[in-house]
Amino acid sequence: MPGVVMDQVFRQLFNSIDEGVIVTDPDGQIIFYNSEMAKLEELLSEQVVGRYLNEVYDAVTVESSEHLSVVLTKEPVLEKHKTYFTNKGKEVTIVASTFPVLEDDQVIAVYSVCKDISKFKELLTKTMQLHDQIGFEGQEPRGNNGTRYTFDSIVYASSAMKDLVASAKKAALADGFILVFGETGTGKELLVQAIHNHSPRKHEPFVAINCAAIPETLLESILFGTTKGAFTGAVESKGLFQQAGNGTLFLDELNCMSINLQAKILRVVQERMVRRVGGTMEIPVRCRVISSTNVDPWESVNNGSLRKDLFYRLAVMTLFIPPLKDRKEDVEALIHSFLNRYQKIYGFGQVQIDAVLKDIFLRYQWPGNVRELEHIIESAMNMLDGRKVITVDHLPHYLRAKFVSQDGTFPEYYKKGSNTLAHVLREVEKQVIRDALKSHDGNITRAAESIGIARQNLQYRIRKLDVQNF
Repeated sequence: MPGVVMDQVFRQLFNSIDEGVIVTDPDGQIIFYNSEMAKLEELLSEQVVGRYLNEVYDAVTVESSEHLSVVLTKEPVLEKHKTYFTNKGKEVTIVASTFPVLEDDQVIAVYSVCKDISKFKELLTKTMQLHDQIGFEGQEPRGNNGTRYTFDSIVYASSAMKDLVASAKKAALADGFILVFGETGTGKELLVQAIHNHSPRKHEPFVAINCAAIPETLLESILFGTTKGAFTGAVESKGLFQQAGNGTLFLDELNCMSINLQAKILRVVQERMVRRVGGTMEIPVRCRVISSTNVDPWESVNNGSLRKDLFYRLAVMTLFIPPLKDRKEDVEALIHSFLNRYQKIYGFGQVQIDAVLKDIFLRYQWPGNVRELEHIIESAMNMLDGRKVITVDHLPHYLRAKFVSQDGTFPEYYKKGSNTLAHVLREVEKQVIRDALKSHDGNITRAAESIGIARQNLQYRIRKLDVQNF
C-alpha cells in the first residue's frame, strides 16, 4: 500500500509542475509522460506511455536522443536546446535537462525536464523588432543614448577610486576594448556608462546585456539577430551588435556566458563582422565592446569559465573596481549621498545616521558592496517612525541580527577599536603577497599568476596593504 500511495503522490506532483517530464526505461520505452509534456507536444498520455521513443518521435538515434545516449554514458545532459518533430508532425522547441537514474551503477531509467521556449522566442523576436523600430533614430543626443550615468555620478573619497576614475577617463578616450572586473554591486555598469559618455562615441547608442540572465540559445539570437524562419516565429531582426551601431555594447558578466558562445563572440570581435542566426550574410560591426566579470578574470581563465583567447582580445585595457570593504573612506561619502537622494524621494527633511550605526557600517564587510549599502539606506528610510535619525532598529532584520546579540549588545567585531580578525586577515594577506613577490624576484606579473589574481589587482593590493621589503 505505501508504494501505491507514493506512486500516486509522485504522479500528482509531476503533473502539477510547469515543466514537461518524460521518463523512459533503458530500452527507450516511455514509462511516464506528464500533462505539461502532453500539452507541449499536443499528444495524449495514452498515445505515448508504453511506446518506444522511435514510435513517438521522428529520426530517433543514439546521437539525436539524449535518453539513449545517457543510457550509454551514465552522465546527465544539461540545458540542451533542441528542435524536433513528433510523429504527428508537431514542431517542438525546448530546453531540456536529461538525467540517469542509477542502481548499483546501472541505469534503470532516464528522465528529462523540458521547458518550452518557442513562445519565449516569438516574444523575443517581437521585442527586438520593436526595439529596431524605435531605435535611436530621431532622438536627441546625450541623455537619450541609453545611459543614466557620467563620471560625476560616481561618489567616492578614497585614493583608490580617484586612481580608477583617472584611468577610466584615459581608457574612454583610447577607444580600445575594455574589461572591467569587480565584485557584484561595486558599480560596474555605472563606470562603463561613464566611460561611454566620456568617449568620442557619447552621442551614439549605449546597449547593455547581462550574459548571466539569459539562456544561451536566446542570448545568441539577442546578440547576433535573427533571419526569417531561423526558428518558429522568427523574423528579420537586428542583434545588439547592430543595434549598438557606432556606440558601445556592454557585455556584463562575460564569464557567465557559455564557452560555445564565447567562441562566436571571439570571431565577431576579431573579424568585426556578425552573421544573424539562420543567415549567411556578413554584417559589419562598428561598435566598441566593453565587458565585465564579477570575479578576477584570471580566476575565470584558470577554472575554464572564460576563454583565454577571448580574455586577451577583450582585455586590451583592464579596470579593477575595489570592493567596498577595501575602501572604507568611501562608505561615509556614499551614506551621505544615499541619504540625500532618498530623503528627497520620500519627502523627508534632513535625515541623519546614528553615530553607533555609522561606526558599525565602517566596520562591516559589505558583501553586497555599494548596492547593498544603498538598499539598506533606502529600507531604513522607509522604516523611520517620525524621527530623523536612522539607528540599528531601522535596519532589515537579517542585518540587525548580525549587528546585535540576543542580549542587546554589539558583537566584539563591531565595537570601536576592536579589529582583531580584520588585522589578522590583513597580515596573512600581506605575507602571501610578500612571499609570491620574493619567489618571482619582484616580478608582479608572474607573482599575480602564481596566486591566481590579475596583475592590476595585485598592484592595488600592494598599495592598499603597503607591502614592502620584498
